[in-house]
Amino acid sequence: MRMKLLAATVLVALAGMRSGVGQTTTDENSPPPKDSQRLQTVTVTGSLIPQAEIETASPVITITAQQIERQGFASVYDALRAQPVATGSVLDNQAVGGFTAGAKALSLLGLDPAFTLYLINGHPMADYPLLYNGVSNFVDLTNIPTGMLDHIDILPGNQSSIYGSSAIAGVINIVLKDHIDGYEVTARAGGYSGGGGSDQRLQFTGGQTWGALDLTFGLQYDDQKPIWGYDRKLTASTNSNPDPNERYGTRNFLWLYFDSSGGGHYVDPGQDTCNALHSLNHNTTNYDYRPGEGNFCGSRYNYGFSTLLDKNRAGTGYLNLKYALNEDTQLYGDLLYTVSHVTFSQGPLLWESSLNTGALFYDADTGRLESVQHIFSPEEIGSQEMNADDNITRSYTVWGGIKGSVGSQWEYDLYYSRSQTNLDDKLHWPINSAIENFFTSRILGPQLGTTVGFPVYHAPNLANLYKALTPQEYASFIGIDQTQSNAWTQNINLQFNNTEVFSLPAGAVGMAGLIQVGNQAWNNPVDPNVAAGNFYGLTATAGSGTRNNYAAATEIRVPILSTLTADASVRYDHYGNQNVGGGDSKATYKLGLEYRPVESLLMRGNYATAFRAPDMAYTFGGQSGFYDAQQTDYYVCAKYYPNLALSNCPDFQSQSIFTIHQGNPALKSVTAKSYGFGTVWSPSSNFNASADYYNIRIANEVELQNLDQILRTDSQCLLGNLDPTTPTCQAALAEVVRGPVTGNPANSEAILNLNVLPINIANEHVSGIVSSLK
Repeated sequence: MRMKLLAATVLVALAGMRSGVGQTTTDENSPPPKDSQRLQTVTVTGSLIPQAEIETASPVITITAQQIERQGFASVYDALRAQPVATGSVLDNQAVGGFTAGAKALSLLGLDPAFTLYLINGHPMADYPLLYNGVSNFVDLTNIPTGMLDHIDILPGNQSSIYGSSAIAGVINIVLKDHIDGYEVTARAGGYSGGGGSDQRLQFTGGQTWGALDLTFGLQYDDQKPIWGYDRKLTASTNSNPDPNERYGTRNFLWLYFDSSGGGHYVDPGQDTCNALHSLNHNTTNYDYRPGEGNFCGSRYNYGFSTLLDKNRAGTGYLNLKYALNEDTQLYGDLLYTVSHVTFSQGPLLWESSLNTGALFYDADTGRLESVQHIFSPEEIGSQEMNADDNITRSYTVWGGIKGSVGSQWEYDLYYSRSQTNLDDKLHWPINSAIENFFTSRILGPQLGTTVGFPVYHAPNLANLYKALTPQEYASFIGIDQTQSNAWTQNINLQFNNTEVFSLPAGAVGMAGLIQVGNQAWNNPVDPNVAAGNFYGLTATAGSGTRNNYAAATEIRVPILSTLTADASVRYDHYGNQNVGGGDSKATYKLGLEYRPVESLLMRGNYATAFRAPDMAYTFGGQSGFYDAQQTDYYVCAKYYPNLALSNCPDFQSQSIFTIHQGNPALKSVTAKSYGFGTVWSPSSNFNASADYYNIRIANEVELQNLDQILRTDSQCLLGNLDPTTPTCQAALAEVVRGPVTGNPANSEAILNLNVLPINIANEHVSGIVSSLK
């Protein structure tokens, strides 16, 4: 047993692990331990019980601050994204056209970013106020300070029996420094060989001890420059496309029409027309050709005017205080506060005629369905600020409490923690009435009426269609979409443990418990002008809600034999939604076995259940909409075109249908079951090899109702193939909103919109092997 304890202590010292919910050692400034048992134990991520062995039944991947610095990662996020377990594709700050373009998400084991629990020193981080992909909550990892980092523990796989909700894919615990002797100033500068995106970091850290009081602090400033598409040859223009047929530009000035068969064709503007516009888009607007469509005036470099990496200026402050009341009791408090200003551009915006009718109008002069569009160039915009999204994020995580021991064996930790993120989001966007009035009067003239649902105009004014705007004209129809959102989580925790409740022939039995009470909130309002439809083609997600939760957990560690140890934990969580009802309760458990036939070899296995509480956005989300352009109106095709194959049903087999969705308070938790097994071999202090298999099955995942299935059911009910009085039909008929019967197949009973809800419907299965050699 002494050899095991000595080996564990040496490994801890070599790893440089100091404090936090991850592996810890005794601080040299802390009071001396009262007995040898306290010297022999470390706290391991994934367990409430301090123990002698670092490697347990659950594999832990540890990244130290020294490793991050040595490998040249610019941020904590870059280091996490580079890990082999971060296998999923995500929308991060390079997805400038997404819903959360300024934020950074991570997918552990290829699962949804919301299925990973993120902790700072063991305390949960608040969600980002905006929604991942417009539908779900997640944690933003943009501004975790590297200067104050000690290490990161990644615990893949189900961990809800210890940590509660969201730990389906695993837990990432970011452990900050809790003791520094002296003061240090560090500067770092770096860049990219491909061009653009240089960044600088300045940090000041330090600490001091005055008797029973210990202070640790850190200040950090980061300045990241953007990478523009034009900074790099691959993304500067479509000339880099490996397919020669795709090497054409954006259609900055376009007039197109549809022939009787429904095929689209460009109206040729002529070489001279495009030559007159050459100075736009940094002298790259030319006479271009798209195979199968025709000639137009455009730029192959237009995509280069969007950012591949955002501009980010951030300042972070960290404060850690500890005060020893006596040999057995300590008061402590921590504060991490960050302010960041992120700016990015999704590229030039555009105007196209008749947005509400698929950009099509009826040309009274030619008798065709036609469309015109204009994509704005940097010269017309006038400044990058007029085409940028501006995010200012203020976030903090604070915790404080008292910890100590009662008697000779029981240790406790009573604390309060709170994490909150506030976001000010500002976007320059065209005002609907202003841009429509400007371009319609400039190019199309007054509307002459309506035919088969399309507005009627004269042929476009070519002199004004192929004419550049001035920055003043552009500014005349641009407004600002601005929102202030926030999300927070807080709780009061009491944790207690005893590493030797009683002894068995094989060793001491350890036990721990946890009681937690807290609540969380999400508030994502929508700009009133967006809600009223005053911005051109712009929709937004919105919602607000608060819910309470309480939990209790216990863990027991039993040495069955001198070579075999079992660990079991169970936790019960309850979530109650305020004002809207619903909520859910869930019990989870985990069983683990550790077998050490020899000192240098560990064989381990575990089985666990986990859950993700009903997502705040899916529960409290307000009405939000999107267009889906690939839906079929089966009812109209069957009723008005019964003799045609579905693929020949005119205009109704690939519709753009506006779909409205909102929160569903009746949602239940996402659930998961997992098992894993593996081995660790450490024949010496400088050699370690491990391999672990994981297998996770997830049920009750939340998705929006399937639009195609709703439309099929709606058709069967309206046609009488299903009984319209059944609950299935009643639901489908309420979800498909149709216009009146006109007798004209072109617009009779047309779908106005669909109303759908998120529901527990999907399943997912993931498995893999995590291995390492050091």
